[in-house]
Amino acid sequence: MLIMRFPENRKLFTINQAGRACGVSRATLLRLEESGFLKPYMTDPDTGYRYYDAQNVASVGQYQWLQASGLSRSEIADLYYERVDAGEFLRTQREKLSRMQRFLDEYELRHDHSRNFSFSYVTLPEVTCRCTEFSCAAEDIGTLCFMAHEDCIEEGYRLLGSEPMFAIPDDQHQRIDFSSPLSRQFIVCIPVTPDPDGEPDPKLRHFPAAEAFSLLGFGDFSIIPGLSDMLWKEFDARGLEASGPARFRGLIAPYSGAHFGPDDFCYEYVVPVKERK
Repeated sequence: MLIMRFPENRKLFTINQAGRACGVSRATLLRLEESGFLKPYMTDPDTGYRYYDAQNVASVGQYQWLQASGLSRSEIADLYYERVDAGEFLRTQREKLSRMQRFLDEYELRHDHSRNFSFSYVTLPEVTCRCTEFSCAAEDIGTLCFMAHEDCIEEGYRLLGSEPMFAIPDDQHQRIDFSSPLSRQFIVCIPVTPDPDGEPDPKLRHFPAAEAFSLLGFGDFSIIPGLSDMLWKEFDARGLEASGPARFRGLIAPYSGAHFGPDDFCYEYVVPVKERK
């Protein structure tokens, strides 16, 4: 059996040598020590001089790798020394990864003029929304979203800016047909941060985290009927089964900011799905 063995007499390095090897300053090594991440191999009790071994240098390399992955200083120390709940850590980081992936997909779509849509599987985070019911034709959803957004601000809700508002059909099993001129019941959902000490609010609705199938589209509002038809054709072709109401999400839409022109909107039609086989 192979066993990892370290030299009995390991070499020790000064703080300047260790810092040079890691490409960091002396002050950075001291900050890592203060944060509880790094402990020198030995500290001279008389002079206070710190001495580091190769494993200390490797630990700093691990810190730099985790830092490049986007983790904060406290997250790195807790993760490295296994002071976190592994399940909760993975859930949180995968949610962050999903958010970044969606942002990159959207950004790429807005700047790649050779196409204007993309399919993907995404993770929808848990969210609480202030909800308003409307009866309207699908083409009027954008206007009603704008009005609901105004009402939400006026009523003093704290908006959750990290999540876009979305519209869902009143019937969970209904497929939104944006080409239909008929009026239907829609619910406009605006993500908010609920007050944990507040009174129960009948306008708030909780949406659990879910895996979902998504169609991301870029263009003006006229592309939406085609996106709707495209999504459901692909959804059925993949043999997917919905686990919740379809959501029409405005990512960059008329209410997002005045500097976006009418051809610079991004929309997402996303359907929570049951576990894929």
